[in-house]
Parts: sequence; C-alpha cells; structure tokens
Amino acid sequence: MTVTLHDQGTEDGHFGESFERVDGHTMTETLRHIPRSVVDTWAQREYLVVFGIPSVDIEARRRRRYLQRTTCWRFPGVATKSNNFTGEMLVLYVLARHPSHGYNYSAGVQEEASEWHDVLTLPIHEGKVTTNKVVGCQGFWGIEAEVGMSRKTFMWFHHAVQLFPNASYLTKGDDDMFLRVPQYLADLRTLPRRGLYWGLFKRSRKGIVRYVTGFCATLARDAVEQVVSCEPVRSFMYRPSFNRINDFVYFYMHHEDVMVGRVLTQIKYQHLLYAREKPCHFHDVHVGHRVNPVTSQSVVIHHLWESEYAELMERFGNDTSPSPRRFRRPSRCFIDFPCNG
Repeated sequence: MTVTLHDQGTEDGHFGESFERVDGHTMTETLRHIPRSVVDTWAQREYLVVFGIPSVDIEARRRRRYLQRTTCWRFPGVATKSNNFTGEMLVLYVLARHPSHGYNYSAGVQEEASEWHDVLTLPIHEGKVTTNKVVGCQGFWGIEAEVGMSRKTFMWFHHAVQLFPNASYLTKGDDDMFLRVPQYLADLRTLPRRGLYWGLFKRSRKGIVRYVTGFCATLARDAVEQVVSCEPVRSFMYRPSFNRINDFVYFYMHHEDVMVGRVLTQIKYQHLLYAREKPCHFHDVHVGHRVNPVTSQSVVIHHLWESEYAELMERFGNDTSPSPRRFRRPSRCFIDFPCNG
C-alpha cells in the first residue's frame, strides 16, 4: 500500500505550500461559533499544548464538558475565555451534527459555544450509536459511531496544525477523563519537542500496531503533520466510502487511537519517539483495560462517574506546582516513566 506524504513542514512548524490545508468552507463552519477575535488570539499565542476533545451534542456529554470546565480546566496554566485564553494549555471540544437533532446542531450546543468559546462544530454527521454502551463505560459504540469518532479525531488534528501555528504539541483527549494539569504540564516541559508520541500504549488485537490509548494521546507537532498527510486516511475521513474497504480495514479507521498508531507505524517516521506511560499514572477507574485505583501517582484518570470530577479536584486541586516525574530513555526511540518516578 502506498501512503502519499505531502510537505512535512519547516523547522519552525509551518506548512510548505504543498501541504493540503483544510478547505475554506469546512474551516468556516468549524469556527462558526468562535468569534474572529478569539481565533486571532489563539493564532498569536504560543501554547505548549492544545487539547482537542471529541464529544457529542447530547445532554449526557454536555454535562461531562461542563464538569471538566468547572474542575480540571480551572487548574493554573489552562487558557480559557475567563483569562483571555492565556496559559500554556488550551482545551477545545470537537463536535459533529447529531441524528437526534436532525443532523443539525442543537440550540443548547450553540448557547454553550457562545458562553465558553471552546466548541468546534465540524460540518459532518455524527454516527448513530448501535450498541448499549453508555457514557463512562467500556465497550464499542457501533461501527458508524466509531467511524464518527475517528473522523472527529482526524479532523481535529488537521484543523489544529493550521489554527495553532505556534503550538509545540497537540493532544486528543476524552470528556470522561480527569487530568492533573500541573503535573501533566510539568512532565511535558521536560519532553522532546520533535517526534513525541506520549501516553499509555497498547497493541492491536493481532499485535501489529503499537498505539496510545485515546483518552489522552499527546503528539509533537511534526508527528501530527505526518498523520494528517496520510492520503488514504485523509481522503476517507473527508469523503467516507466503504468502496475503499481495504484502506478502511488496513488503517483501523473504526478505532481512532489505533488509526493514529497505524499511520505512524506505516510511514516509518524516523524521528518518532515513544514516551510510554504505565497504568499507575494513566489509567481507567471502575471499567476498562487498565483499571487501577486513584493514587498520588495518578495523572490521567479515565472512565469517571459524574460525581468524581469534583472529588478529584478536591483531592488534587491544591497541588499546583509539582516537580516533573523522572523518566528513563532506554534507547533513541523510547522514553519510559517508571511507577516510582
């Protein structure tokens, strides 16, 4: 299989002329509820990292977004409307048009976007959920919904490299996770700014693909540019067609986190650096593949109950100046965070 890569960007992170940018109509629709002055402010800021969190235009997910905004996104260092988007880390939510609203955006999400200025509204349809999975639990949403998640994830990265020319890292997160932001930022400042692929790693079922689980996957800007330059994936994400079933299966387009790992594996990017977390630091609670209790070592906590956001903020909210964790570098391509770090 041939993967076509466009220009990989210059040393300062900007695109060459041959990079296929997000088309004007798509970008305009995505930013429909963000004032132009805010977009300009984002472009001028030199964020260390920008988080994109694919979410859904339904009440259960709206509550999750509110819970994150009123707990972990109030840590020092997070750029929000209330501080004129000043900080090292910006968080945005990435939505699609939901079938329950006739594939239009609801009045509720439009009000939410106007209030917070942190909602990107992609001009694509959300996939229908066809299983009994519920928010905060492990499982599979059904092929259509999972492809929708992959599309939102890819489009987030594609938009982000264009919207944030000065950001060093771009991250995909989940709305049912809690992040100890000061610890995360302290660690991130110590990591290389080229080729980074950081998070809790797993392997695909057949062991072919090494990938970061999707609840918190941080990539250096150059690695993101590699992902969004993959022609077969980009083509499917913007114009989905199961006539290209071989590409769909090969790139795991029904699992957004495996898809990212597959692209990076396939293109053999020579600067890729795997920063591997252990489940003592990045983990699920209650259900999931790596269920661990919350401890003082926890940094990213996934599959929360709604009541637990405030509980975790009460527990960790005063820890605002942590020391970065120690890591080992056993080879050029790997960094490991030990549990006693």
